Amino acid sequence: MRGLAFLSKPLKPSDPIRGTPLNARNALLAVTLTLSATLVSCGSARRAGKDIFITAASPVLVVYGGATDGFDSARSVRTGLDSGSAVEVLAFPFTFLYHAVEHTIYCGIHLLDLPLTPLYAMTELPPASTPVEPLDFYQGTWFDEAPKGSGTDATSGESVPPGYQR
Repeated sequence: MRGLAFLSKPLKPSDPIRGTPLNARNALLAVTLTLSATLVSCGSARRAGKDIFITAASPVLVVYGGATDGFDSARSVRTGLDSGSAVEVLAFPFTFLYHAVEHTIYCGIHLLDLPLTPLYAMTELPPASTPVEPLDFYQGTWFDEAPKGSGTDATSGESVPPGYQR
């Protein structure tokens, strides 16, 4: 028992004012971070990264998305009614408002999806599980993988979907 005598002695804190840096909260935080880093796979990390990015950029995305989509919709109203630019100008505030609300909902869904990342990470643990993909409200970000196998058919010049076998 002489070899384990050091366990019965009280530990001296490294800093007399703050005490030892190792306490239950720091140990729990370290274990949680280690487990989450172990459990999170690439799909879950990409989904969480996209959720964080979209949520952080939401003030810009709502205004920009509302303006660009509203402009396209106002132009479609003008074309559909076969009228002049006055109809397009009059339709723009309504189409802008509609698309701004739509983008606000999309950004809110990304915000609500972020806390669910640990659950997505646990679903990827089994070997035969389906991979977790980022939400597809905003496509073309660096969090999205490029579709494999898509391209142009050499004989017809048509765009082919991913996995198309002729």
